[in-house]
Amino acid sequence: MTFVLSLLLVGAALLVVSGVGLGTSGALLPPDRAFFLERLGWSDALGCATLIASVALALGPGASPRLAFALFAAVAVAMGRRFRLTPTAAARGQGLPRILLAVVVLGVAVYVLRALTEPMWANDYIAIWGLKGRTLFAARGYPDRFYASATLQYSHPEYPLGIPLLYAGLSFLAGRWDDHAMALLFPFLQVATLFVLVGWLRRRGVAPAVAGAAAALVAWFEPLYSGFLTGMAEVPLAFGMVLFGTSLADTLDETDPGAARRLALASALVAATKNEGLFLAGVGCLVALAFGKASRWRFAAAALVPALGVRALHFPWRSRLPLADFDAGLFTAARVRDSLEAAGRLLGPAAWAGLALIALLIATGDRVPAGGRLLLLAGAALAAYLVLPAFAVRGPAWLVETTLRRTAAALGPLVAAGIAVRFSGGSSGSGTGPRASATSP
Repeated sequence: MTFVLSLLLVGAALLVVSGVGLGTSGALLPPDRAFFLERLGWSDALGCATLIASVALALGPGASPRLAFALFAAVAVAMGRRFRLTPTAAARGQGLPRILLAVVVLGVAVYVLRALTEPMWANDYIAIWGLKGRTLFAARGYPDRFYASATLQYSHPEYPLGIPLLYAGLSFLAGRWDDHAMALLFPFLQVATLFVLVGWLRRRGVAPAVAGAAAALVAWFEPLYSGFLTGMAEVPLAFGMVLFGTSLADTLDETDPGAARRLALASALVAATKNEGLFLAGVGCLVALAFGKASRWRFAAAALVPALGVRALHFPWRSRLPLADFDAGLFTAARVRDSLEAAGRLLGPAAWAGLALIALLIATGDRVPAGGRLLLLAGAALAAYLVLPAFAVRGPAWLVETTLRRTAAALGPLVAAGIAVRFSGGSSGSGTGPRASATSP
């Protein structure tokens, strides 16, 4: 009965968070019907961002996190109404074929069972994300030992605090720490990812069958939506990558007045989630400079400056100790080759077949700029994951074998969006802004 009560409390907290985001979403997305599904997904992102920011500020002076969230929520909703966007007359449909919708719903239900079967137990959850979140919740502050003690280097003091703050915030709202019930957050993020994915593809003119097939593949993508990754950073990062990629494409294509605002929020969220979020923001900045139009510098700033701001806010709590797992002096071309060879050995026949299918789909799709930009982001992130092991103290093979599968899995929804928009005449805009040229970056 205790678990059921905790689950209800966490569910209620997530509904409150989503409701706050929905009240704010008018500043990011026009009120057109074409943006309806995206608004639902972005509302979850906005609500989580509001909760993270309020808890981060409250813990400094020891204020009440609940009161801080209430104040932040009131301000956020007021600002959302103050800067509400006007309709754009976008009129693309949002529906999916019933059979594909049923497949998507079933995939979500299966992940709910995977996530809630037992308390979150993955190694990085116990050693990093859950440890920090529970400490923030219990201490109601930022203990110095996380950043000054060499014995706690395994918890990676250099990692951003977005996920631990979100865990702590949900626990403050629910009134208790329960890392079994809190696993509900992960299907919540999966559904938000699917809302943004389907809504964006349909608004971009992708056929319902293609958008539904992409959503079904993502919903059943077990390498990402697994019991093991529940509690870790990959599911939130996958959501952030989809938000960042789709908003970057919208910004460069100037589909609507809120696109750059969405890009700025996504930049902050990915930077607050994992270290590679800042890398992704940097790549987005370069893409904006390379393929933007007259406002390229403004678009580039929207992609990078919020991420830099988040990292600057983390600076007082970052460890001054040297990194335990990486050493820049170890980098050589031979170690890069060792990393690539280890990645090749890690892939089985099924993985190679999947990569071949992805390559075929990319090759046969239309040259839609939006799709090319999403795939460019995913390709840059994958390249970074393959090169990073060359810096590993324990050797490239160790890092490849322990992290590559799960980190690469986080790219799945972004790749699905990039491929799907290249089919069925996925347009460069939503029907509301200027069309981009029919070339891919």
